[in-house]
Amino acid sequence: MDIKNEGRILKSIGTVGLATSASRIFGYFRDAVLALVLGAGLSMDAFTIAFRLANLFRRLVAEGAMSTAFVPVFVAYRNEHTNEELWDFARKFFYTLAVGTAAIVLLEVVFAPWVVHIMAPGFLESEEKWQLTVLLTRLMAPYLVLVALAALLGGVLNSLGHFWMPALSPVFFNVSIIVSAFLLARVSQEPAVGIAVGVLVGGGFQLVTQIPAVVRKGMSFKFGWSLSHPQIRKVGALLALTVFGVGIVQINLLVDSLMASFLREGSVSHLYYADRIMELVLGIFVISVVTVMLPEMSRSAAERDVPALKSTLQFSLRNIAFVAIPATVGLFLLADPIIHVLFERGRFSDVDTERTAVALAFYALGLCFISGTKMMVSAFYALQDTKTPVKAAGISLVLNVVLNWILMQPLKQGGIALATSISSTVSFGYLVYWFQKKNGPIGMHEIRKSVVKILGASAVLGGSCLVLIRIFAFGTEMAFVWKAAALFGTIAGAVMAYVIACVFFKVDELRLLKGIWFRGAGRSC
Repeated sequence: MDIKNEGRILKSIGTVGLATSASRIFGYFRDAVLALVLGAGLSMDAFTIAFRLANLFRRLVAEGAMSTAFVPVFVAYRNEHTNEELWDFARKFFYTLAVGTAAIVLLEVVFAPWVVHIMAPGFLESEEKWQLTVLLTRLMAPYLVLVALAALLGGVLNSLGHFWMPALSPVFFNVSIIVSAFLLARVSQEPAVGIAVGVLVGGGFQLVTQIPAVVRKGMSFKFGWSLSHPQIRKVGALLALTVFGVGIVQINLLVDSLMASFLREGSVSHLYYADRIMELVLGIFVISVVTVMLPEMSRSAAERDVPALKSTLQFSLRNIAFVAIPATVGLFLLADPIIHVLFERGRFSDVDTERTAVALAFYALGLCFISGTKMMVSAFYALQDTKTPVKAAGISLVLNVVLNWILMQPLKQGGIALATSISSTVSFGYLVYWFQKKNGPIGMHEIRKSVVKILGASAVLGGSCLVLIRIFAFGTEMAFVWKAAALFGTIAGAVMAYVIACVFFKVDELRLLKGIWFRGAGRSC
């Protein structure tokens, strides 16, 4: 990858990373408020399952599958047709998607009891929990239409090099839930119902905040839909396969929740909170890389420049490892203090902290491979190869189910999280093998060299975590301000030690951090 192109990509990653960081920070405040208001008991278990379904559709039909199915087709169509034809395609697909997702919502509302039966069969033992979960599932069902359309507009903007607003729009969603938790939840007999209303309002904000940006780019919203447009049919065909390939992590999380419904009360919630911390880490950097690199690889694929695509992929995997490996070490070693500081208040007890931390530690083991899988799947879809990711997803799903049954009894929620990490590792290995078999080497020798150096620097980070947490004398009996200072002081010190170790080991990917930092500084001056 040439220096000029790399600089442009680094600037885009920095932009998306900044907006996504704001979104994830507000996402944490959202989850902290949920912990405060709902805790980790009956109401939170019910909300988690219903929200997991809404989130599943968001990740499958909206964010994940929509971007990987729509963006490559949109980019290729833009290269071969006029602007008028391009925007006609985008406008018609917008309304076709609205009709299709509305049909799914109608089915979800009608068959909500059966859906909950499949998602959380263990809830049948509690009539109150069962009824609440069905109600919340129906209330949040329309969120799919809103977020699918928002994701489509985000895909259009990303394809045109506009990353800021799509990455920032989830902030409005999180703020809406926070407000609803403090206002609607306080006046509702069941707080979870008020929060569900906030989910719908937030989805609306995600959509409407992006409309002005796409209108400025040239899109109109004159009604018109089509099932015969060749590009819409092409996206639809890709979407059908992409849903499974891209969403395997989310499907595995749904399987995790299903299995956890058979465990002690609160297990579903513990897995949810642990996953949210994982999402915080993934979202700040990894999702930014995938968001920027998909249009980049799609352009290379449209120009039939496979070497450029492979160069971009190698660049992405190395820089994902630069962040994901030390994050794995830090999350594994500091899981308990992280959960304690972030969530333990209100109805979230010390027992909840302990059980959530176990799940987080085991989820963290798969962080690097989950991140790598997202990037590999994007590479396959940039080449419009849908079959290989689907095969990998099938293998991962079956393995996850088998390992869940084996590990959930001895390790409880920790075993369920570990099963997800192992299945993600297998999926990543499968995708790398078949990508190279079909398209040639991607430079695994260079990737391995980088990973070895990063592992050495991450060992320094791990040692620093263990030493600093003791130096700062972290203790659960301390005042919150001092606990938070001790935790974040430990994290800051460990990151500094990691950067110094990277300089010592001559880790090339350190220049990514420098590039984003200096470009960000340049923009702020």
